[in-house]
Amino acid sequence: MSVRARDLTLAVVACTLVSTAIIVPRSDAQLRLVQRWEELSPAERDQALRNYQRFKGLPPDRQRAVEQNYDRWRQLPPQEKDRLRGNYEQYRHMSPDERHDFQRRYRDWKHDK
Repeated sequence: MSVRARDLTLAVVACTLVSTAIIVPRSDAQLRLVQRWEELSPAERDQALRNYQRFKGLPPDRQRAVEQNYDRWRQLPPQEKDRLRGNYEQYRHMSPDERHDFQRRYRDWKHDK
């Protein structure tokens, strides 16, 4: 994998929380993982390019943090990745009030840790 392709992959990961791929809803309401650039729609390619540009605009220490998170993600077992994807999908479907409450509870939990 070229450096540019790796950076692009890292940027996509950074901007989609935790995923080595982009989750794309299908018309049959099932989800599929898109892992190859050629499989992305033009809109998804545009979003990936903007993510890449945003990633490259980060300070070097933030880019390293994204890369480290990506490396940790890649080492997770498939079941854990599936669990995290499910959690993210639940979060995406929350109302703004539910998200706000979730974020507040998360901050409280993290502060008490």
